[in-house]
Amino acid sequence: MTNTELYVVKGKVYEQKKGYSAEIGEDIGYEKGAKMIKAYYDQNQDDVLAHFMGRNMIEAILAQPGVIGIRSFYALNELGLKQLVMVGVDSNGNNILSYTTVGDNGELIKKKGIVADRHRTCPPYCGDGDTSQDLGWFD
Repeated sequence: MTNTELYVVKGKVYEQKKGYSAEIGEDIGYEKGAKMIKAYYDQNQDDVLAHFMGRNMIEAILAQPGVIGIRSFYALNELGLKQLVMVGVDSNGNNILSYTTVGDNGELIKKKGIVADRHRTCPPYCGDGDTSQDLGWFD
C-alpha cells in the first residue's frame, strides 16, 4: 500500500503524503520558496502577501492536548482583508475546537480550543522599513 495519494486542484493533479503526523512539512529551500512567492506576488500585487504570528500563540496552539500540528484557513476579517485563522489539529486530521482536562480535584473540565487570528499582515509589516519594497528577497 502506498503512503501517498493524488488529488486535483483547479484541474491539476498533485501528489501528497497520506495522513496526519507531526512530521508533515519540509524545508523546500530558499530558491524554490522564492520562486513560489514571486509567482504569487506577480499575480496578486495588491493583495496581502504574508502573515506573521508570534511564537507564543503558535506554542499555545501546539501545547493543547492531542495537537500534532496547525491548520491555517484563509479568511476575511471585518474589513474584508485576507487573514489566516489557525487551529490545532489532531492525528486524525480533526480541528481541536474543544478538549477536556482533569482539574485538581479530579473533575473533568471542558475547555475551548484556540482559534487564532490577529496576525500582522505584510504589507505593511514586512520588515525594518515596513514597506513592500523590503520584500525583494524573492525577486
